[in-house]
Amino acid sequence: MRNIVLLGLLFSSPLFAKEPLTVEAAIDDAEKALDSGRIGDAINESEKLQRTHGLKKEEQSRLEVIVARCKLVLGKYAESEKLLAKRVKQSPDDTRVAEWYARALDGNGKGDAALALLTDLAKKDALQEGDSYWALAQLERKKGENDAARGHATKALEKPIVLQSDELDHEIHKFIDELSPKKK
Repeated sequence: MRNIVLLGLLFSSPLFAKEPLTVEAAIDDAEKALDSGRIGDAINESEKLQRTHGLKKEEQSRLEVIVARCKLVLGKYAESEKLLAKRVKQSPDDTRVAEWYARALDGNGKGDAALALLTDLAKKDALQEGDSYWALAQLERKKGENDAARGHATKALEKPIVLQSDELDHEIHKFIDELSPKKK
């Protein structure tokens, strides 16, 4: 027991402490965590940043996008949609924000609006995440647009997916197989 306490004191000493991050570095770290699928790290960092006073306007905007993306991944679509709607209104040409906003719309039951936005972004080759192509493929299938759905599901496998898993990979492959023309 004594050894555990000593180790705890040693590792909590300034010799082993991380350098405090600047706000800019913390925001960068949270964005990179989201991009690489380290959702827990992004959530922890965003919670710390939300308690930070005196953020500049640009820092606050970036933090709002981080929080919205975290909520999107966690399935809190209404909260994500609200935050991203504000960002889309302020930066209508930001295709990344529009991409996440479309997925929030889809998750919040606004499939027609999401389909229109995702379709427009896909035509411009502006979708950067497999999650977005996968959402688009599922929306297209519901509308009976099977060829487009199959193509976008295939594209989903070529792009990064935030919460990639073997189950999701299998689901997308099955989706593609179901929509592939049957050979006679």
